[in-house]
Amino acid sequence: MRERLRASRLLRWLRALPVAVPYRILRRVLRLRRDRFLFLSDSHLGFEGNMRFVRDELLLRMPGAEVVGVFKPSLNAPRPLRDVLRLPWLLATSGTIVVDDFYPIIYPLPIRRGARLVQIWHAAGAFKQVGHSRAGLPGGPVPGSDIHRNYTHVPVSSESVRKDYAEAFGIDVARVQALGVPRTDVFFDTDYVERTRRRVRSELGVSEDERLVLYAPTFRGNGQLSARSEGSADWGAIADSLGAGFRVAVRQHPFAAASAPPLPPHVLDGSTADMNDLLMATDVLVTDYSSSIFEFALLRRPIVLFVPDLTEYAGSRSFYRPFSAYATGPVVEDPSELVDALRDATVDPAALTAFLEEFCGALDGRSTQRIVDRMLLSDSTRVDVDEETVAPGSVEPTRVDGLMGLRVLAAHLTRIALSAVYAPLKLLPVQRKVVMISREHPTVPDDFTDLAASLIRQDPDVRVVMLVRMVPPGVIRKIRYAAHLLHQLYHVATARVVVVDTYAIVASVLRHRDELTVIQMWHALGAFKKFGLSILGREEGRDQRLARAMRMHAGYDIVLTSGEDCRPAFAEAFGAPLERVRVAPLPRVDRLRDPEARARTRERILEALPHLAGRRIAVFAPTFRLDGTVAVDVRALSDALEAVGIHTVVKLHPLMHADFGPEVDTGGGFSTQEMLAIADLFITDYSSALYEAAVLDIPTYFLAPDLETYLESRDFYLDYRRDLPGPIVRTVDELTTAVAADAASTEDARRFADRWVQAPVHSAAGATPCADAIATMVLETMR
Repeated sequence: MRERLRASRLLRWLRALPVAVPYRILRRVLRLRRDRFLFLSDSHLGFEGNMRFVRDELLLRMPGAEVVGVFKPSLNAPRPLRDVLRLPWLLATSGTIVVDDFYPIIYPLPIRRGARLVQIWHAAGAFKQVGHSRAGLPGGPVPGSDIHRNYTHVPVSSESVRKDYAEAFGIDVARVQALGVPRTDVFFDTDYVERTRRRVRSELGVSEDERLVLYAPTFRGNGQLSARSEGSADWGAIADSLGAGFRVAVRQHPFAAASAPPLPPHVLDGSTADMNDLLMATDVLVTDYSSSIFEFALLRRPIVLFVPDLTEYAGSRSFYRPFSAYATGPVVEDPSELVDALRDATVDPAALTAFLEEFCGALDGRSTQRIVDRMLLSDSTRVDVDEETVAPGSVEPTRVDGLMGLRVLAAHLTRIALSAVYAPLKLLPVQRKVVMISREHPTVPDDFTDLAASLIRQDPDVRVVMLVRMVPPGVIRKIRYAAHLLHQLYHVATARVVVVDTYAIVASVLRHRDELTVIQMWHALGAFKKFGLSILGREEGRDQRLARAMRMHAGYDIVLTSGEDCRPAFAEAFGAPLERVRVAPLPRVDRLRDPEARARTRERILEALPHLAGRRIAVFAPTFRLDGTVAVDVRALSDALEAVGIHTVVKLHPLMHADFGPEVDTGGGFSTQEMLAIADLFITDYSSALYEAAVLDIPTYFLAPDLETYLESRDFYLDYRRDLPGPIVRTVDELTTAVAADAASTEDARRFADRWVQAPVHSAAGATPCADAIATMVLETMR
């Protein structure tokens, strides 16, 4: 009961009131200071661990930054009155807030728009479960708990643990990036490691010819306030049994140090040294469920897991992987077996390499630099972003069936309600403002980002507002989305230009001022499979009655498309006169054609996924289907191509999700467009990503086992059998034969791109002619 009360959202809010109430007032009246960086911890005093590395790198890169730290040694330590008084002001004005552990006072607070809350979690890897992963377990959060959920950025140690941290913190995986762990950087400095090893061993009185064994367990209990030590082994007796040539040190977890019994005189106290430094001085690490296994693995030295309470601990705490996945050395449950395990401790190279790839793939000595660059110093100057990231796959398609009469009635009532709210808003002064709206993406799309940058370069006085939010599942969340629609209404009513990349209710349903220009910048290149008004009433289209009620795709003043041959298709899809359809390829084409941008993307991918280096890569990207299926056996495809020397990376549409097993490479969190930077060939059925592949001159193959069925349910704007830039096959065996014969060519891809993606000449690295052309068009409408 005590734990449930402690986890109560209401009680946490009451405890936070002295900070929360003034914060909510101050955030509305004080200016956000982007050069103020606030570091917070309730677990230690001062800049320690990850915080010290991040602070030092930040000040090196930005000497003028204002860095403020507010610390206390533990959760139950009283907060000084000075901190209670200054915290609301600091929280309300800091552009970036950094925490490295559980920090309960911040969770009830809404983070200001434009501010960041960065969680640089103190541990690497993903070992024992934490946060929302423990829901239902002893000490886990109660249903509806808000702990951790407001983090905007979280760096982690490898691609493979991103989903674990997203689960633990109750956030979208897009907010979690495999950028590394700052305090691991020093493990890659061999000179530093050797100097530290000699210094610490000298301080402890350990000679170079002695083998230092360090016992560093985690705490027992549900958290900092209930922590206790584990005492199954007699480390004095173990030290005696090991005899000459061995020294034993014990370092209890800081949470459990106070409850631990005193050490025998001949057992060294490891708490006198920094944990990183102590690991560098150690020859054999003995631990149980501590994340120190990840840092120590970087030294490639033996690890013994001593787990006398494994069954009990797994039942009360649990792990992110089967416990065997963490064992790169012996697992000992009986204390009497420890001495032999320590004497014989060695490294299993294969097991250690697999362990490092799984948990430490982003650790390379440059973690701090990446985190400071991408999470603390990256800036979206002059662009207001209102975004809520919704987990891809949690959003259901909006196709409607059943009770259509009621749905049509609801649509008409929605139009009336929105129009009634919108009418007085149109009396407000019009601003020099461009509003970009999307419900197609969980985060701000690159096309919006690049267009906004070009707009601001060409006209520094223009204001860009991005309203990006997917329609969420569930009635309650849809009510919240309705509130977001009201936010859209205000911005549209006071804007000069609205840019949408899919159907947007406020763009099409309402009657706007004459001076407002609505531009449809559709989210896909080219004109491939039919969409919009072209497929009303078809199996994959919308109901005609509902489309009329919601004025589907009505009211566009300008429609952008990527090539002259695409114009008739887009005119049909949007019900627009042909003269309103203009050739202007998406800004993403600039990124695709920029060799330096591709090289940077390739470097990021290979840093995160080193197993792809030196291999011939095929990217397989099947189209989105309403039933979430893939028309081919993905494992069979991957195995067949591997047999002819091709490694396959499978990239599903963000709204599709599937677990194909560990044998199938899904490329981590990188998008299809990003993966094309390392692709040697591209495989799809009906995905419009074929246009991006063509822009990059990537040979493309079409695996379409259900072509006739798809023609009936969806159909295409181009001639599928004649216009495509590569062979069409029906089976995996046919595909393998075609790939082995190099049946697709870069020349075919180039010819296809020249016809369907007519982009301005790309003059130099870093140039953005596509974004610039659209920005110029937007600004011309505002004159």
